Parts: sequence; C-alpha cells; structure tokens
Amino acid sequence: DVTNQVAATTNSDLSRVHTVPDPYYVTNEFEQTTDNKVLKFVNLPSQAIIRIYSTSGILVTVLEHNSETNSGAETWNLRNRNNQVVASGVYFYHIEAGDARRVGRFTVVNFAQ
Repeated sequence: DVTNQVAATTNSDLSRVHTVPDPYYVTNEFEQTTDNKVLKFVNLPSQAIIRIYSTSGILVTVLEHNSETNSGAETWNLRNRNNQVVASGVYFYHIEAGDARRVGRFTVVNFAQ
C-alpha cells in the first residue's frame, strides 16, 4: 500500500524564498514595457500569503500564491493597493505558509520617466 502525504511547510522551506531581481531596476529582463513592471518571488511552497510593507510599516499589497507544485513563483506588478506604481525604496515582505513564517527585504529603484 502506498500512502501519499503532503508535509506541512516549515521555516527552513521558506529560507529559500527570495525576490528576483533584487535590487529591482526599471530596466530588467522581465519587463516588456516601462508600464509593465514585474518582480518575482521564487521558491514558494504550493500555498502562501505574501504581504509587502514599506519601511514605515504601511501595508503596500497582499499577494495570494496557490500552485500545484512547490518551488513556485509569484509575480508582483510593483503597484500598491490603489493601483499606483510604488516609489523607490526598501520594502519588506512577510510570507506566511501554514505555521511557517519568513520576513525579507528587497529594493526598488524607479527612474523618472
């Protein structure tokens, strides 16, 4: 008999999560135009909630990641909850997956257009 079982996500699983590119510049390989900015969270477990905060602690946006497989990626369009492009600066992310938690940071550099 074979029993399939999904193990709960642990903090060590989340230790591999990071953003690409970091630092984020307006001209990176994921962009198609200057209006279509993309930052990716990679090595995510199959289900996770990503909260992005400014350095002053203001919640910028919330991303929900649902995937069939582990090691997934979630893209963020660098827009806040009001659909405005975020300013240059350091941002913090908080990832929650089951009982596991991780806090990290990334940098955004927007050039004047």
